[in-house]
Amino acid sequence: MTDIRKRLASLKYIDSKIKSLQQEIVSLKSSILKSQQYSDEPKGGSLNNKSEDLNILIIDRTKELYAKIQKLHDEREELVEAIESLEDPAENIVLRLLYVNGYSWKEVERELNWSRGTIQNFKVAGMKKLSKKLNDLN
Repeated sequence: MTDIRKRLASLKYIDSKIKSLQQEIVSLKSSILKSQQYSDEPKGGSLNNKSEDLNILIIDRTKELYAKIQKLHDEREELVEAIESLEDPAENIVLRLLYVNGYSWKEVERELNWSRGTIQNFKVAGMKKLSKKLNDLN
């Protein structure tokens, strides 16, 4: 069940990670150099095209970042679908509020008008079922 705790805890940070990766992509794309301009000036002694090499590195890094973003989306989708598939609506809503919506304990207590003990019981039961469900998938 430790694995499911870690995965659920990371769920609330996935959107922030995705935003950060997207900002990195924007930054990389703004660094792409324009293609070489030809002029009548004599050519330098180097045969290497450093701007082209840099652009290739930027494109490769951008592809890696898009792959990371897709992996994060897939992880989020898998966890949200698993939470939604819980048959007990109380377990479903408790896990959704805590992990998908990122509510604090006090916010969940206020939203549901339940005691912390009741919420904790539904959380533990839901996490056990979720852990089993996700382990069965893998």
